[in-house]
Amino acid sequence: MPTAVPQRISSRAGAIRFLLDAYAGARVRPGKGLPHAQTVADVLGDAGEDETTQLAGLLHDVVEDTPRTIDDVRDAFGEELCALVAALTEDDDIERYTQRKHALRKQIEAAGSPVVDIAVADKIATLRHAVVTGTKISKRKLTHYRAVLALGEAAGAPERLSDELAELLAEIARR
Repeated sequence: MPTAVPQRISSRAGAIRFLLDAYAGARVRPGKGLPHAQTVADVLGDAGEDETTQLAGLLHDVVEDTPRTIDDVRDAFGEELCALVAALTEDDDIERYTQRKHALRKQIEAAGSPVVDIAVADKIATLRHAVVTGTKISKRKLTHYRAVLALGEAAGAPERLSDELAELLAEIARR
């Protein structure tokens, strides 16, 4: 008997349906969830990134924020998108924030572009929300965000992304 080949999701609409299902019932912090995911994908699109990178931007937090697993992402989207999402997913076995974020940055650096670009876009989306809502960003998060900016600059992330992240960090620092 032939084995059924799973249908892969390859569109933004399909990814949004996946996220709506994933986030249903999940506790979501303000500025996170589907609106954040869409902003990350939009930032990447505005920077000229391809559809695969934009889809990975949509999905980058789904494993950390919902009951979905890397295997769920692989089953729904295939190996390429799964690898991008996995490179952007923290190791929740590392309890201390500083060590966990350091390990994440090393993971992102090893993956290279477009993972670095997605990480920079993620911080842009978060800081845009913070600026609009007046949300305070902790010092340790800002330290991590500055390190992501340095990583993006060193890895050759699109100048448009690096410049916006630098501007947003400066704006937050002036508050």
